[in-house]
Amino acid sequence: MDTWIWIVLAIVVVAIIVVAVLAASRRKKEQERVRREENRAHAADLRAQGEEEDLAARQREADAAAAEAQAKQARVEADRLDREARLRAEQAGQVRERAEERMRDAEALDPDYDPASDPGVAGRHAADDGDLSSGRDAGEVPGDRPRT
Repeated sequence: MDTWIWIVLAIVVVAIIVVAVLAASRRKKEQERVRREENRAHAADLRAQGEEEDLAARQREADAAAAEAQAKQARVEADRLDREARLRAEQAGQVRERAEERMRDAEALDPDYDPASDPGVAGRHAADDGDLSSGRDAGEVPGDRPRT
């Protein structure tokens, strides 16, 4: 009977080993399932964060496009104002030239005009640069009136 006890004992040991292997296998499968669930949850969190960051990036891109559009509009407005300023300056110059021309004509026609008594004459005549259209002879010195 000794053999019979050894056989039963071997069967019990093999059964214990099989149960231990099955339990370890189940535990491993359970750990794998838990790890997969954790990975799914982590992946869902990463997706949600990615979507939020994508929305934030699109918002920033829209803000950048709006700022660029405002900058373009400001450049267009600045160009328009610059053209307007140049036009007004040109018109002012034309008006000033006409006024000075009229003053020179008036000085040339007025027999009682004395350039020495007019403080603005020096500036106007300096701009003439020897223009003889004022009615003076080339030999005359400004400020000298012809003797009558």
